Amino acid sequence: MPREKNGNPMNPRKKVGAKRQRGKWKPRGCLNVPQLPEALVMDILLRLSIKDLGNCRCVCKDWLHMISDPQFAHLHRLASPICILIGTSPPVKQQRKLDLIHTEKCAGSRMRIARMRFAPQNCLPCPVSKMNLINSCNGLLCLTGSRDGSLYVCNPILGQYITIPSPDNQRMYFANFVALGFNAGTNEYKVVQTSCRDYRCSDPEAKIYTIGTGVWRSIGKPPRGCGAIPFNSVLHGALHWIPFYFNCPQVIESFDFEREEFRQLLPPASLQEFKHYDGLRLGVLKGCLFLCVFGGDDRKADMWVMKDYGVQESWTKFLVIENLYPRDNRPHVNNVYEPIMFLNDVEILLTYKRRFVVRYNQETKRLENTTIIRTQSQFQAVGYCPCFVSLHDVSNGEEVKRYALK
Repeated sequence: MPREKNGNPMNPRKKVGAKRQRGKWKPRGCLNVPQLPEALVMDILLRLSIKDLGNCRCVCKDWLHMISDPQFAHLHRLASPICILIGTSPPVKQQRKLDLIHTEKCAGSRMRIARMRFAPQNCLPCPVSKMNLINSCNGLLCLTGSRDGSLYVCNPILGQYITIPSPDNQRMYFANFVALGFNAGTNEYKVVQTSCRDYRCSDPEAKIYTIGTGVWRSIGKPPRGCGAIPFNSVLHGALHWIPFYFNCPQVIESFDFEREEFRQLLPPASLQEFKHYDGLRLGVLKGCLFLCVFGGDDRKADMWVMKDYGVQESWTKFLVIENLYPRDNRPHVNNVYEPIMFLNDVEILLTYKRRFVVRYNQETKRLENTTIIRTQSQFQAVGYCPCFVSLHDVSNGEEVKRYALK
């Protein structure tokens, strides 16, 4: 067999190399992007989904630097659509999962679903099976260990987290609640924690931790009454929740992260004597504080919105959800619906029994199941606006660690 000067004629590498030389092969990809104006490239990137943006960060250094820029993170947070963050609670032997779901309405009643899975169990000091989602602020998550009380501030999109040291006297107290907030005046993130000596909430105490200081400070006594912190309840620099009082008029408690003060807001006048604590759900939808009221008629729920923040008279009943599923009277069954987000102008997504994600159509007054999640275990599904804010830009010297993304 005759041989060529280049050696073995059957060598595929030689043939490919020859073709590239004859065809004047040029590299493709990000090297040609600088020909486009930077503003145009940024505008294109801002229109992409979270999952696609995550992939674009791996294409080249130019795109990585652009997406990592604080200005891009700020613009993206303003334009980013609300997604659904789902944390499942499987049996102990299985790992708890954390998924980000992006929904997009298609033709008819169909939805397009993009899924992104996080894997904090790989590197977080606290096993993910013992991790609880607490709340979100500007796209950052507050996580806590259910047993040891460990605290973390996390950006799941970038795989970054900060470990918050525990207060010195934590073992002496029962933690009431903990939550993350932001002081826009100083550009500082803070974690507030209230605790008490026993389950009756006696001798309550409040402390605050500013990220970067390494110190918990006492800020006096919080208001009496225990209550669960809604995941999405930070608005106008304040955290909001509904306390549990015995035989007292209903109020909405709040904590201002800039002034470091506890305050109270009044609910709609017709609800001040509402006694069914378990029938109230509080949160933020479309930039307004809302209350979802379940009581009286089991097949209906009223949604109220505070149009002028802090003004009781501005509460308006804007939606009545009808034709709810019949109540399940079995013990230990959570029948309450929890609003997640508006899918469009006429449809709203809700969770039911912490096992189903359903959607309600205001025009047809019908409730339908969705295929957003299918699991035999309970889950926590919350509205979440992801971000590309790097914890290095807000840590003020606090150690930032990384975990692997799947």
